[in-house]
Amino acid sequence: MENKKKKKGESLLKIYLSKKIKTIISNKKINKNEEGHGSKLSKESTILSKLSVSPLNIFNLNSKKEKEDTEEKEEKFEKKEKMDIKIKKNKKDKKEVEKPKLDNKIKQFKKKQTVSFGTNLALSGFTTLKGQLTNITELIIHQEPDISELFCGCQQPNNYHVYIPDLNGDLTYIYKLREFSGKCNRIFIPVNCRGFTMKAKLTHNKKNSSDTDYKKSLMKIEKDFKIPCLCLVRPEIVVEIIDEKRIIGKVVQSFSLCDPVFTVYNEEDEEIKYIEADCCQCGFVFRNWSIGKTEECQFKIYNSRENTNPIGYIVKKTESIYSLGDSYFINFPAKLSCEEKFLLSMVAILIDYQYYEKNNEVIK
Repeated sequence: MENKKKKKGESLLKIYLSKKIKTIISNKKINKNEEGHGSKLSKESTILSKLSVSPLNIFNLNSKKEKEDTEEKEEKFEKKEKMDIKIKKNKKDKKEVEKPKLDNKIKQFKKKQTVSFGTNLALSGFTTLKGQLTNITELIIHQEPDISELFCGCQQPNNYHVYIPDLNGDLTYIYKLREFSGKCNRIFIPVNCRGFTMKAKLTHNKKNSSDTDYKKSLMKIEKDFKIPCLCLVRPEIVVEIIDEKRIIGKVVQSFSLCDPVFTVYNEEDEEIKYIEADCCQCGFVFRNWSIGKTEECQFKIYNSRENTNPIGYIVKKTESIYSLGDSYFINFPAKLSCEEKFLLSMVAILIDYQYYEKNNEVIK
């Protein structure tokens, strides 16, 4: 390759010199004197020597310039390609980031619409219930008396109202509970054995307590039909959030020879609270007599069976703020979660069914 380049350079130089000589001869008359002819040739040689250009250098200069030009073009082209690739990637990343944002906005908008039109009130009610139960330490559950039971002697579905007491003695109405069960179930089956479904509805007005529309209810409480048999079969209540279809826990009446005992389990079936009362209390021993109806019965709340220091209590009273119906006062720490507080309120409901609710005259 180098030899070919040299030959090309020499041929180009010869052509260049021959053309120069021809032009000089044609434009000017050459003197016959050898001195004049030699002087002109010497001038051309001096010019070339001053430039210090060889045939190889002329060819190399041309090739270097071409290479530099091509390299610059290639560098510019590569830079453009890199910039285009970066711009495309940025556009794709922006689209991928914007898509989930738009999806989240659409979902939030749909949720707002459903809540505003009342199709998802159970979820909004549960969030409001959480807000109301977070910092409280007391609850009051009152059973609504049914006058028809006095005349017919048949059990009617139970209704319960839940309140939050203030320091001033004022009560704020939170939600109500209503029992759903069959007539035969209430007439022929003892109260401590019968099964039922109870629903909790969020409301702030006690006047609406007669409302039977529980389709938009907050929680569902289920108790199956069970005949207690020592430690083999024990009555229990299961609590479920209707909208989320999630079981938050259950309350079980544990087996004991004398003292009434209840255990609270979370959704993972782990024991979280233990409730126990002394069987020698007057309000428990004479609960079906007039003497015991005026006395209170206290159930202590423990973190576990091993702990001896109670963290709260459930008190059953008949004569309190209300003239008729049984009332339950619940005291617990404010640090407990909303689910735990609701489960402790269900302990009071199970206590009422197992010990203080009267049977029908047919069963007696």
